[in-house]
Parts: sequence; structure tokens; C-alpha cells
Amino acid sequence: MQQSASDTQPGRAAALLARLEALALAHPMLALKPYERLEQQCTESRPAVALVALYGQFFVLERRGRAIELLERLGAGLELARARHLPAHAALLHEALGRIRYQRGEYGEATLHWSSAVDLAGLVGHVRIGVAARIGLGQLHYALNDWETGQRFHANADEMLSEVGDDYLQSKLCINLGVGLFNRNQFAAAELQFRKGQAAAQRARHRDYQAEALWHLSRCAEALGLHEQARLDCRQALAMAVRCGYTWLQAVASATLAELASTDADHQQAIAVAEHSLQLAKTLGARRLQSSAHKALARLYQASQQLPQALDHLWQHQAVEAELYRLSLPERLGALARFDLGHQSAEERLLNLSNRHWAVDSPADLLSAADEIREQVLALMRVDRLLFWWDVDGTGRFSSADAPGQWLSPDSCPGYLALLERTDGPLTLTDLRLHPCHAELQALSPGAKSRAELVIYQQQRPRAVLWLEHGHQARSWARTDVLNASHVAKIYERLLLSLDLAQAKQAKAEMEREKIASLGRLVAGIAHDVNTPIGVAITAASCLGDAARRMATLIASGRVSRSELLSLSEQMGASGELVERNLQRAAALVGDFKRIAVDQNTEERQTFELGEYLRSVVAVHGPALRKSGARVELEVEAGLRMTLPPGLLTQVFSNLIMNSLTHAFPQGQGGCIHISAERLGGEARLHYRDDGVGVSAEVRARMFEAFFTTRRGQGGSGLGMYMVQNIVKRLGGGVELLPSERGLCLALSLPLSDGPTPILA
Repeated sequence: MQQSASDTQPGRAAALLARLEALALAHPMLALKPYERLEQQCTESRPAVALVALYGQFFVLERRGRAIELLERLGAGLELARARHLPAHAALLHEALGRIRYQRGEYGEATLHWSSAVDLAGLVGHVRIGVAARIGLGQLHYALNDWETGQRFHANADEMLSEVGDDYLQSKLCINLGVGLFNRNQFAAAELQFRKGQAAAQRARHRDYQAEALWHLSRCAEALGLHEQARLDCRQALAMAVRCGYTWLQAVASATLAELASTDADHQQAIAVAEHSLQLAKTLGARRLQSSAHKALARLYQASQQLPQALDHLWQHQAVEAELYRLSLPERLGALARFDLGHQSAEERLLNLSNRHWAVDSPADLLSAADEIREQVLALMRVDRLLFWWDVDGTGRFSSADAPGQWLSPDSCPGYLALLERTDGPLTLTDLRLHPCHAELQALSPGAKSRAELVIYQQQRPRAVLWLEHGHQARSWARTDVLNASHVAKIYERLLLSLDLAQAKQAKAEMEREKIASLGRLVAGIAHDVNTPIGVAITAASCLGDAARRMATLIASGRVSRSELLSLSEQMGASGELVERNLQRAAALVGDFKRIAVDQNTEERQTFELGEYLRSVVAVHGPALRKSGARVELEVEAGLRMTLPPGLLTQVFSNLIMNSLTHAFPQGQGGCIHISAERLGGEARLHYRDDGVGVSAEVRARMFEAFFTTRRGQGGSGLGMYMVQNIVKRLGGGVELLPSERGLCLALSLPLSDGPTPILA
């Protein structure tokens, strides 16, 4: 939007600004230099013209993602407008500063600037500035998921805009009205608004909003299941955004294309496009877009079994979200309540609570933080009881520390858990007797009369459930109650995420320690095995030296017989053979160890013969196998070759062998391990069996969980089988625990080649 300034600057300046406004709409970069020159020429003599020219530069650079470059100059311009008593121009600059702060996720600052713009525009009767600022305030409510209030702001702006004819603002407003409708699942009405916005943008010759409207239409098509149409529209919108340099649209359209690629299970393409979207968001300094991009990348990397990258993006997502929380606190408070130092509203206390940081490194830490939160929530939300149901181990059974011995489980509450799967938002009941699952839940909380229930999702499945209960009398849950309850759920969600991240970091560190410890055990074992042939070789070499010295003495004395020469020659030959044979044995052992040790510390892809490689792995575990009295039988299809990082395969079979020696053959009772492999199509099918003591049904159910071990405190880390499953999945294969009458039996499927993309540690 441009202010013509014809009401404040006569003659040529007003005409020039009008021409520049039209040029900026159609060809923005062509207007940039003239705006800069005009600002420089008029700063001292005509500050009002200079300020409009400064806003014109913002109008151009915002679309290129470069508005932040003007932040200091816009602030200085605002001070100039105040000093020169130019309220209309101050309103114009407040609107620009609000836009920059909003884009960066600094919602408190954005609220202050846009509110000031609305007030000043009303004071001077400048409708266009007031409309632009109201559109911004509506977007702020959208960002806080308050779609209804945001739409009210936009409806008010629509009424005001009818007083002036402005196709640019009409396009902007229609697009934002469509966004509100879209996020309330009113897709047909949203599509109508987007098409109206597209038409208005065409009339205004504003290519950016033409492209943006088309992108929103692609989202409508995607929501309606028209994926091909969505892909076509989104690509066209992205191409238009690139041509006109609309960086924000390039970022969001790229994110949409990544979602569509993920829908088609094209994870590599989705990751590449999402990474591009993230870089654009960083260029813009748009924290909300960065947060969404990190979250999407975490999901995509997880889907492609690249867990370290997934963890990194999840961590960055949380960091950006925390920054957004910090920056967005002021706008969540009432405009005047922040000046009342003697009273804090429930919303303000909730915000203070959400700004707290709890160190959550274990389930006990989480429960301790939950207890502290509970006491404050009970007071500020005026409820009688808060129950935090948590699926601790991911089995779909929810327990609560406040209801010991009671569970929300598929056995006791199948209907309720199914209801949670279908629930998108909070469930509020004034009278619990009308709860659709009353029969299942009545015994869990017999004294409650009203309840608000909120589901906390992680990875598209319920992870926890919050119950906020009123027991004295029935309670009607107001909209503010629901919003506050949702805020409480977000606090608990952050606790769960903090615990997951802490456990993931702990698991990664333990895996590295286990890897180093495993290599250390191999070193100790191979050193012991190498000592024997080296010792024999040294002894034989000593005998060889003695024989050589004896022969030299006899020859020097001149009294040497043929028989003595033949005897010494035979001794020397036998000693030489003994030296050679034992040194070859030692060299083979060292070679096997060197190959395995080097491979374990790299994930470089190599082509190798599977049977030969497995024999090397078994060889370096020889000392441990002999100590346990166990033997390994290999039955591998001849000529079976694979192209994989062999170090990862070493880790898999090292963990399997050590798991058998530790658990299947306790106290050195001995046994047999049988490993077979054959080609099936484009993959290798491997079976690993031992004839040890076997495992119970409970252990089988949890065998692949991180940190689960039956030898806690006896050297068991609980990571061996977890690492086996994790590595096999990273290689694009699978692990299956097969039924067995005796011992343990696993089936592993691995691709003969893991493809061109390197697997990162």
C-alpha cells in the first residue's frame, strides 16, 4: 500500500509519489532507486515526502524479504514524524514496523505498532492505513489460533474498505479472509475469497498477490484431496513468486510442495524442498516459518530413518518455538492489564508459567514439574482437580500419578481411546453424565461433575491426556477457559518434548559409548589371540638363531660332518616354517581386526562379499566365543555381494553375538549360534539363531526398546538390540523376531545396495 500524500504535499512531489506508487505495484524494483533519491532530497526540506518515500522503499523490499534492512531507518523516520507532528506519516511507519515485527515473530512489538497505527489513522481519518493495520491485527490473532477474533478484525477492515476503492488492499484483505475460513475448514468459502483476491490483484497489477492467491487455492485443492491440481497450482505459484522475487511466497510454496512430495512417499525430494524452504525462511528472519520448516524436516528425516538429522531439527524447532513464546508474551495480555501491578489475570499467570523452564532429564523430573504446574493451574483456572494421563512407554496405556492403579487402556476404555483418536480439539462437558463414554470413565473420577479434556499429540498419536475437573457443581466452559486449558496443554507438551529430547541425546551418547566399549573389548580379545602365534614365532625364531650359530661354529672349526649339516638344516627349515606359519596367522588376525575396526568407525559405502565379511566379524569375536564355550556356524549363499557401509553391518552382528554370549549362554555354558543368508530378489534375507536359554514373552515385547535390559547393574546397557533395529532400519531393511522353541531367532532383511545417498551418523 502507498500513501499518495496529495493531501499534504502539493504539486510535483504529489504527482511523483502517485507515479511511483503505480510503478511499485507493477514493477517494484524499478521504483526502488527513485524512492531512495526522493527520500535523500527531501529529508530536510520536505520530511513528509521523505517519509512517504521511505515507506515506498519498505513496500518494495518487504516483497523481496529484505525489509529488515530498513528497520533502523524506519525507527528514525518514526521519531522524525513525531518531532515534526506528522500523525498520518507516523501511522504509516507504525504499519511498516508492525509488519516487520510480525514477520519475525515479535508479536508484542507488532501489536504495539499496529495498535498505534489504528489509533493514529482514526485520529486523522486515514482509512487506508487503518485498514492495513487492522488486517495485521487480524493476522496476529490467526497466529495465536484465535481464528474467530481474527476474522472479526478482517470483517471490520472490509467494512472500512468499502469507503475507499483500493484493489491492492482488497486483494490483501480477501486473501486474509480466505485464510481464516480455510483454517476453520470452510474450504468452499475460502476458495471464493481467494479467487476474489486474485481478481483484485490482477486489477491492481500486483503480481505478488496474484501468485499468493494461487498458492492458497492450491492448499484448498490439497485439503479437498485434489493432489494433482494442488501440485500444479503450487508449482505455478512458486514460479510466479520466483519471477517477481516474492521471497515469503517462495518459502511457503516450497513447504507445500514438500508436503505433497511426502504424501507421495518421495522423502528425498520432500527433504530437499523443505531444506530450501528453511533457508528462505532464515533469509526472511521469519521465525514462525523457520519453526514450521524445522518441524516438517524432523518428520521427514524420521520417516526416512535419518534419526540424528530428525533430532537436530526437532531440537531447533523447540528452540525457535521457545523464542516465539518469549517474544509473543506482551500481545497476549490485555492492553491495560499490564499496567495493573496489583493484579495478574489468569492469562498473564499462564504466560508467566509458560515462560518457566524446567530441566526434564528423566520421567521423575517430568512428574515433579507436572506437580508444580498442577498447583498453579488449579488456582488460576479455578478447577478442583487436574489429572495428567501419560503413555509412559508408548504402549497405548495411559496412567496417572493422581489415580494410582487406574488406567486409560484399550482393555478398559476402548471407546474413549477411539474417541481421542478422532478428536481435533478440546472436549468440554458441562454435565459429565452426557459424556459419550460415561460408562467407561465413571469409575475413574466418580466425584467430577464437569470436565475439559485435552489430548496432547506427538508423532500423530495421543501421547497424553489432560483432565480439568469441576466437582462442586456443573460448570459451563467459556471460550477463555478453553483457550487457557489449551495453553496448559501446550506447557505439558513442552515437558514431554523436553523429556524425549533428553532421552534421545542420552541414547545417542550411550550408543557412542557402547560402540567405543565394543571396540575396546575387540582390542583386548584380539591382543590375547595375537600373543599366542607371536610367542610361538619368537620361540621358533630363537631356535632358528641357535641352529644358525651352531652351524657357523662347526663350519669355522672345519670338523663338520654331513649328518650334522643335514640335522641343523632340518632344524632351521622346521623353525622357519613355524615362524612363517604363526606370523601369517597373526597377520590374518590383525588384518581381520583392522578391517572391522576401520569399518566400525566409518559409514563409507563399500561392495563386499557377505560370507567373507561375516567370517571376519566372527574371527575378531573368537576370544569371547571361546571363553563362553560357544561356536558360530555360517551358512551364506556363495557369491552373495552387497553394497552397504560394512561398519554398520559389523555393529549389527557384533551386538547380536554379544547379546547371545551375555544372555543366551550365561556362565559360559556354551552353545551354538547359526547365521544364514540368501538372496531374495533385490535384498538379502538373513537368519540369526542361537540355542540358548530363550526369552520370556515380556522380554520379547520390549526387546527393541532403548535402555531395556534384564541385566541392569550387571553390565547391560539396554542398547544392543535397540541399536540392531535402529541400524537395520537406517539401511532400509527390517528386523523380525520369529517364534522359536529354543533360544532366540531373528530374521533380518537388508537391501543388496542402500542407494546413492550416504547415511550420516
